[in-house]
Amino acid sequence: MLIRGFRAAEIPEIAAFIARGYDGDSFFHWCVDNDTDQTRIVTEYYQVYLKAEGCICNLAMDDDSAIIGATVWLPHDVDPAIYDEIDQVTEKYERQFRMVADLSHGNEPKNIPFYQLVGVVVDKHYQGQGIGTALMQYQLDKFDAAQVPTYLEASTKFMGAGLYGKFGYRPYGEIMNFENHAYLYPLFREVPHVQSETRL
Repeated sequence: MLIRGFRAAEIPEIAAFIARGYDGDSFFHWCVDNDTDQTRIVTEYYQVYLKAEGCICNLAMDDDSAIIGATVWLPHDVDPAIYDEIDQVTEKYERQFRMVADLSHGNEPKNIPFYQLVGVVVDKHYQGQGIGTALMQYQLDKFDAAQVPTYLEASTKFMGAGLYGKFGYRPYGEIMNFENHAYLYPLFREVPHVQSETRL
């Protein structure tokens, strides 16, 4: 397996891969409650993110150079114009996606720079092999070196363990409730404090 950054020419393929990975996800089903529309809308939604300035996307590739995993990160100060683009690509589902953006902005950390994880997907045939962990570790090492904390909104309830717990994410702010049909659980990760070596 190889992990590397993405290329602009790969954006359509990456967005489609992520959309397929979220098929059946309760949060995205609330956003787009029509199965026929969901893959197309979520694909276009992620294309907007992937084209945004400052977006970081890392890919896990198999031996045949096929995408088997992806993570997408956005900076806290991403150009707000992307939300107007999202309004356009989400069509009649604009209200739901705008609600997500508004609740997220109201809940996220204030007055500190951070990156937000906005997507993590592993191909269902490769799950359970540590690919998600490797993708997270790959980028978090870079953020830690640059002293950049990170934030995310998980679509499953945080129980203190799992992928996010092992990296030191902790509950942050208020649980985001979308009309009692879907929930997002905000989590924040501070930059780990590394003690300098003590010489005797």
